[in-house]
Amino acid sequence: MRGFWIILILLDLGVIALSFVIHSPYFLLNTQLAFISSLLIVMGSFYSYKKVVQKSTAIQGPDTIEQIEDRFGLYEEEKPLQDAKELFEREKERVKKGGALKHFLHTSGAFFSPYRLIGYGVLALVVLWLIGRGLFEPLSFLLGLAIVPVGTMLYAVLVAKDQSSM
Repeated sequence: MRGFWIILILLDLGVIALSFVIHSPYFLLNTQLAFISSLLIVMGSFYSYKKVVQKSTAIQGPDTIEQIEDRFGLYEEEKPLQDAKELFEREKERVKKGGALKHFLHTSGAFFSPYRLIGYGVLALVVLWLIGRGLFEPLSFLLGLAIVPVGTMLYAVLVAKDQSSM
């Protein structure tokens, strides 16, 4: 996780350095407020999903990992499907049993998490505040929002590269 933060800080420092090259008076303000808002949303999502997983493993016990690895039954021995109609009927039966609704209700705690909602609220308030003051620059704001997703992608690529070399 330390590498993730290092990548985010380096990307943000790059954007800050870019603000000295671009002579827009509000470039730095827009990028930094967007970066902080995006970071709040991602951290809120991470924390809320972490709580869902911890709650799920505490309820279901240690065999949960085996259930998670093959939750759709891909590795089970069963007869091959003859056509799309049979697949449709099988999925229809699964939904009737409440599988989809049960899964949604189980994970909706993370979806409607206060941490995540606070992050989105901060983002909305920041945009409204910037627009109200006449300080909003859409391109610089989008650049600030892109720091966290780009940093996450870079981290994932670097971690995958490190693991493949082991």
